[in-house]
Amino acid sequence: MLRTRSCVLLFLLFLLFVLPLVLCDQGFPQAGVPPGYQLLTDPQMSGGLLITQRKEVTAATPLLRHGFAEVATFFDGRPRAMGGVRDASDQQAEAGFQATIQRAPVTGVVIATVGAENGTGGFAFDSPQTIARILPRLLQLGGSLGGSLQGHCPSFPVNWQVVPYPDGSGRMQLPEGWRITGASKGMVSADGPHGSVARGLHFDMMTRAGAASLYASGLVHGPSYLVADPTDPVTVLQMRWANTSTVMQQRGLPPTQITRIIETAPQPVAQAGWSATLIDLEFEYKGLLYRNVSQLILGPVRMDGTYLSYESFVSARTECFGQNLPTLIRILDSAQTASHVVWGRLESAMNSLRQAGEIYRQMIQNRNQAQDRMHANWTEAFRGTRIVEDTRTGRWHDVDLAYSADTVRRLNEREGSPRYREIPLRDLNP
Repeated sequence: MLRTRSCVLLFLLFLLFVLPLVLCDQGFPQAGVPPGYQLLTDPQMSGGLLITQRKEVTAATPLLRHGFAEVATFFDGRPRAMGGVRDASDQQAEAGFQATIQRAPVTGVVIATVGAENGTGGFAFDSPQTIARILPRLLQLGGSLGGSLQGHCPSFPVNWQVVPYPDGSGRMQLPEGWRITGASKGMVSADGPHGSVARGLHFDMMTRAGAASLYASGLVHGPSYLVADPTDPVTVLQMRWANTSTVMQQRGLPPTQITRIIETAPQPVAQAGWSATLIDLEFEYKGLLYRNVSQLILGPVRMDGTYLSYESFVSARTECFGQNLPTLIRILDSAQTASHVVWGRLESAMNSLRQAGEIYRQMIQNRNQAQDRMHANWTEAFRGTRIVEDTRTGRWHDVDLAYSADTVRRLNEREGSPRYREIPLRDLNP
């Protein structure tokens, strides 16, 4: 049931952005609570937390696996697991799940942790509509049993406030201890005790074919681009991260290094020509391992071979990523871009299209000129003659191509001035 490859984070993002919104009844059957479990609820919110403690437990995975069978009496049968993750020592494991209660759909996350003496397992659940927002508060209910669900990771935040971007291009909700580290024209990044988030990081890329055409045309004086094809989003992300790491090193900061790509999942996109991919990866920073999920959106390829790339991500220490993920998603989802920035982006996109059209026009013109000159050379060679002009009278004469240069030289020597000149056919229509 559990795999070292994580699907729970993709599942949570799926809940937030894709899954149809279905309401479920907030009343849950107390009579069906399994032996050894407690049902914790809060009258100020929907959902609940089924929690249990077990003695002499040494691994989290068996505790989690047995929990699925034990809570079948509370739900309408055994919940369906949606993938899971565990740490290297199997002291913490978690998985997403789907189930029904009295035929009403619910979704949630099950977490199992093992301490020095006891193991704790908890099933946090709610309707698909509200689970992403309620999950942190549901898991916080486990604090009444010693906080063992939270382990050594940061506790779930309570105090939230709306923070405007420093450049006035938007705003987002941040809990206590968090701060915005950068903002520019709707792009934003923020750090806190639970990890890091970034939204709307956009940059231009270029396809390999576009780069080859640009260099072949001699138009290499424009802006430099990272080169990767949009059909390979993992390579696009890796190149972008490598470039950012290089910039960090140039500024005297520690670099980041992607250690492995865990999983990729394409997402549906309404706009034609666009693509979206969730990329789950692990990276190293300052000797520590971090878990990261990026949403990479790639735009259609323009005439000059460039295309736009948008990246938003959440990241946290690997051992705390599962617990911190609901907090990170809530922060990321709260980010809002100011309306004047949206209109500015539309205007910039139109300018980019005009610039791309001009570059494309120059490339076509240069190519046509080269083809015309080559065609004129072949025509002249086939005819075997070349025009010699008398610059004084303006009259043209056809002379043998093989001797045209020698003929012009002898005529000018006789005149004592450069009165005569060759006119190659390719120069007649420059």
